[in-house]
Amino acid sequence: MKTVIHVDEPEKWELALTNAGNIIKYGEQTGTDFRIEIVANGAAVENLREDRARADGRYDAIRDLALDTVKFAACRNALAAAGIREGSLIPFIEVVPSGAVELIRRQKEGYAYIKP
Repeated sequence: MKTVIHVDEPEKWELALTNAGNIIKYGEQTGTDFRIEIVANGAAVENLREDRARADGRYDAIRDLALDTVKFAACRNALAAAGIREGSLIPFIEVVPSGAVELIRRQKEGYAYIKP
């Protein structure tokens, strides 16, 4: 099963990470294979800066999910609007040209859409 989780508000990160973890746990318990991508745009890209993720205590959770094959994508447009350099992001974050287009593309590929 393919799932894309959309995060555009900083206060939604905790719920988004919990959702992803719960999906993985369910998959392990039931033998269901999940492919998960978390797409951040808008103000939520700020939380993918490495220094911010460490300060907020989310770095380890994001890293652990990424090791569990969760893909994290940050919107280049949102990064530019916020003045965030791509090099300041957590190293395993993929930058996509447009978060909105990434969400459209994934839904067209059959991904279920979750917005915490």
